[in-house]
Amino acid sequence: MNRQKIGQVLYWLGIVGLLINYFVQWIRRPIVVATTAAELSGTFWDPNGAVFNIVGFGLMLGLGVSIIGVLLYSGKKGSRFWLWGLVPLITMFFLTSWSPPQYLPPLFGIGGGIITIAYLGSLYAWIKTHTAYEGSAKTGKKIQLLGYSFLYMAAMFLCMYFGTPPLLGLADIQIPSVESILVSLSVGILLLFVGDYVIARSSRKTTASPK
Repeated sequence: MNRQKIGQVLYWLGIVGLLINYFVQWIRRPIVVATTAAELSGTFWDPNGAVFNIVGFGLMLGLGVSIIGVLLYSGKKGSRFWLWGLVPLITMFFLTSWSPPQYLPPLFGIGGGIITIAYLGSLYAWIKTHTAYEGSAKTGKKIQLLGYSFLYMAAMFLCMYFGTPPLLGLADIQIPSVESILVSLSVGILLLFVGDYVIARSSRKTTASPK
């Protein structure tokens, strides 16, 4: 089996893992809302049981395996770039279990700075490269730009939501709701997908057109 076939298999295995996790969350939600952890103990939905852990593991594995699959499928023979797909997998395992003993204000400042600089860098890169695209591909790039703005919005909402409450001087400041975070994050990811799809569709048309 060549690397492209292996990449396809890993990609779809990752997708299946992510979808299973998503649907299990939907099915489980009304149960965990109306039932205590003590009542769930020893049952199929036990938060410390095998099913819960397998579903959580499927989320992390699905993330890493799907990315590795895409990199394997798209990479050249002999390339080891697919190994970078292990980075989000390992990072997610680490961050899931990481629990600092105390509130770390500098971390929010550093994280916010990185997010802001990266967002401004993306805007600059977009300005410099958007002229290389034509037709619907250019439209796709514009949609992506909107997606980046919504993701930046979501990041700032998250910083405010988690970083503001521990600060006594800002106790009376209104912070974004969980719903606001979810909407901005969902719209941002959706716009990136739509932009990628439009660009990919334009590329296929360009490749298929006679020269």
